Amino acid sequence: MMNLFKKKNELDDGSTPNEPAPDTPDDLLGNSRWLKFFDLFKGFLTRVGVDYPQFRLIVGYKLYMDAVDPSFMSTLDNGRRRAGKNAFFRGLWVYALVSLMLILMLSIYPKNAIMGLGTIMLFYTFMYMTVLVQAFSGSLLDVRDVGILETRGVSEKTRSAAQTAHILVYVLSLFVAMMTAPIVASFFFLGIPGGIVFLISALVLMLVNYVVSIGLYAIVLHFFQGEQLKNILSMIQIFIIVLSVLMYQMPNILTQLSARGGIPDLNRPMPFSWYMALIYPFWFTGPNDWLQTQQFNAGGILTLFMLVAMIISYFVYGPAMRRLTNNLSKLNESGEEPVHSGIFFRAMRRLVPQDKDQRTFFTLSWRMMQADGDYKMRVYPQMAMGFIMIIIFLVPSISNSGERTNLWTALQQNFIWNIAPLFSTIGIVTAVYFLRFSKNPAAMKLFATIPAFDKSVLYREAVRTVFVRLAAPIMIIVGVITMIFIPPLRALANTVLALGLGLLITIIIGSLMKSTAPYSTVFQAGQVNSGATIGGMLIAMAVAGVGGVAGGFLPWWLTLIAGVIILVGSWFILNHSYNHVNFTLPGETDFE
Repeated sequence: MMNLFKKKNELDDGSTPNEPAPDTPDDLLGNSRWLKFFDLFKGFLTRVGVDYPQFRLIVGYKLYMDAVDPSFMSTLDNGRRRAGKNAFFRGLWVYALVSLMLILMLSIYPKNAIMGLGTIMLFYTFMYMTVLVQAFSGSLLDVRDVGILETRGVSEKTRSAAQTAHILVYVLSLFVAMMTAPIVASFFFLGIPGGIVFLISALVLMLVNYVVSIGLYAIVLHFFQGEQLKNILSMIQIFIIVLSVLMYQMPNILTQLSARGGIPDLNRPMPFSWYMALIYPFWFTGPNDWLQTQQFNAGGILTLFMLVAMIISYFVYGPAMRRLTNNLSKLNESGEEPVHSGIFFRAMRRLVPQDKDQRTFFTLSWRMMQADGDYKMRVYPQMAMGFIMIIIFLVPSISNSGERTNLWTALQQNFIWNIAPLFSTIGIVTAVYFLRFSKNPAAMKLFATIPAFDKSVLYREAVRTVFVRLAAPIMIIVGVITMIFIPPLRALANTVLALGLGLLITIIIGSLMKSTAPYSTVFQAGQVNSGATIGGMLIAMAVAGVGGVAGGFLPWWLTLIAGVIILVGSWFILNHSYNHVNFTLPGETDFE
């Protein structure tokens, strides 16, 4: 027990003397349950032209590299992983725990297979897509071993089979962790026939999800290349993350729409509706609904959609996988297409003071954010929480307005629109914190060679870019949306106030985190939950909450005046901030 209170070396890998030694490649190749599972299909793989010994060796080493890679799925254990142990497998209990809550959907809607099972299917699909961003993308888009395997005489069919098997290890593991509890519960709530049908439908959905992800990446790799390709992939991954967060509110939204007559009663069988055709996980509830109601509408229609999806997936997978493999080399292209300067960037750059090369460093920071895909992946979803928080707070408040209240009236009377632009301040703390990370921190050594280099200018413009490039556009977009529901002048005043408070929060968070140089550190998982980050989040919530509520009760013209004063004053303060930063640039100690 005393080991729990012993200070841990920062370079420690998390293991203790009493733990078993890390797996070696030989241990993994000899004892892996997954490799033994694939051994069951040795005859089939050999008959279709796969060199099975090569296949087994490739899959084994891919799994070994996942286990020793410190960045692979490290968010599951906050960076404190056991040496040589796969973080994904160690974190599956989290998904299993979450899956227990899905059983509630079966108990809430026992007579509505589409709603009960559809929510489970939808939840699993988006969780799969989220994990795809964290782990599968690194495997699907891994270009490091293609050239090596080609020079070793490994055929394309063997290489593709090994890559498919590698991904299926995680696809199947996630499926077992997330769907075991709902499938077992379905036998209790739906009976043995219903449970068997749900099991088959869930397995088919798992395979279709896998083919969808392969096809999505194959299409993108076919039409784009270079830096444009990397940006498109980053945006797709960001979209998946944001959409997965929105999905959590779907059951609540559908319930409220049902209560207001927007959709049929959810506690009884549902007729086919247009949105069922748009949300493809609902298709896989068709067989159960057909079995439950003995009616073609909607179970039979959804079953037809499901069969079409299966047939298309069967014929699409092979060509998509080959195209994906053949086009992976595009990710190695450095991309020399020119960087375009948009109107918004040029307008914002003119607002930056000209002295001390501030505009130059503002441009540098803008380009760094524009080119760093890792920064986008970690920060953009947090910035998009401004949109998501509106929905999270809006749905419960509408439900409390009474079923007799018109939906449009309930929306217009909702106080949330007065503070909606301020929700965008949620991601500022994360955005400022991640300024310290970069793929190539050694490039910052250049500034260490400049005599009497003014570090404050570098840091000030990096912080300014967070607000101008990330926070301000989202606040403006949310402000324009609120004009639909509240008077335009009130929405304008709230937006200006949000911009002022957002800039003030950005300056404060920058002051808390000015001890580390921008773009000077390689990202390491498990470092995000620092005291400065937590403190900054509390400060941001306090400033945004007090300012937003106060602005919501003031007359619109007074709110507008206050917003202009705060915005102009904060901009002036930022122009003279951080004059005494004390961080150390990479390579600076070499010149001491």
